[in-house]
Amino acid sequence: MKIQRRCILFTFGLLLLPCSVTAQTPPVEPGPQPAATPGASDQPKPVDPELQLEIGASHERLSNGQDWQGYFFNFNRKFRSARVLYGSVCVVRRFHQTDPCLMTGLYQPLNKSRSWSVTLEGSGSPHHQILPVFSIYGQVEHNFGKGWLAHAGLRHSHYSADDVILGKQTNTVNLGVFGVENYFKKFRAAYNLYVANLNGQGTAASHSFQGSYYYDERNSVGLGVAFGEEIESVGPGVLLRTPVQEVSLTGRQWMNQRWGFSYVALWHRQGRIYTRSGGQIGLLLRF
Repeated sequence: MKIQRRCILFTFGLLLLPCSVTAQTPPVEPGPQPAATPGASDQPKPVDPELQLEIGASHERLSNGQDWQGYFFNFNRKFRSARVLYGSVCVVRRFHQTDPCLMTGLYQPLNKSRSWSVTLEGSGSPHHQILPVFSIYGQVEHNFGKGWLAHAGLRHSHYSADDVILGKQTNTVNLGVFGVENYFKKFRAAYNLYVANLNGQGTAASHSFQGSYYYDERNSVGLGVAFGEEIESVGPGVLLRTPVQEVSLTGRQWMNQRWGFSYVALWHRQGRIYTRSGGQIGLLLRF
C-alpha cells in the first residue's frame, strides 16, 4: 500500500472515540490513516485527491438485557497537499436515551517529508444525555522511518452538569493517548496507552494491542485486545471508573475501485456492570 494512503484507512471505522463517550480503548479510532503502511517507502509519494463516504449502523447487546444502536455517516476528503478533512454525523441510542453527535477533524503534515504531522478534532452533541457536550482532541505524530511511528495526543471532554461520580458533581474528563506502531511486510503491530483523569477524582489507565494484515492495497483485517481501567458513561449522568477487557475484529473489503464495505465485531466487559457484544457494518463509496 502506498504511503499516500496514510490518511484514509481508519477514518471509516467505528465512531467509538467521539461517540462512545470516554471509552479509552476503541477498536478503531476515527481520523486519518497512520503515516506509514506495510511495504511503503519512507519517501513521500504524490497524493491523488480523493473523497470517501461511508454510511452504516451498529448494534450491541448488553448482558443486562439492553440494546445499543447507532447510525452514522462519515466523510473523508484528501487533498493533493496530503491534508485531510474528515468528519461524521451520527445518532446513538443507549440507556433509553438518544443522542445525536457531530465530529470534524483536520490532518495536516508539518514538513515536506511528512515525517511530522498534527491532527485536530472537535465533536459534540446538542442533546448530550450520554455523549459529551463537546470534546476536543489534538495529536502530534512522527514517522521515524523503516515502518516505525509514534504519536501523542490529548482529548478534553465536557459533560452536562448533572454527571455524578461517587456523589460528587463532575463534568470534565481529560484523556492522554500515547502510541507506537510498526509496519513490516504486509503487517501492522500497534500499542496504545490511554490515561484518563476525571475532574481531579483520580486516573484510569488502559492498554490496547492491535495487529493487522493487509492482503491487498486497500483491504485489511485486524484483531485488537484491550484491558485496564477506563472512565465510561454507564447511564445518563453517571461516569464511573471500571476495569475493562475487550476483544475486537475489524476489517474492510473493496469490491471494486468505487464500492466497498467495513465491518467490526466486538466483545467488551465493563467491570461487573455489564458485558456487551455486537458489531458494525458500513458501506464505502470512493470518488
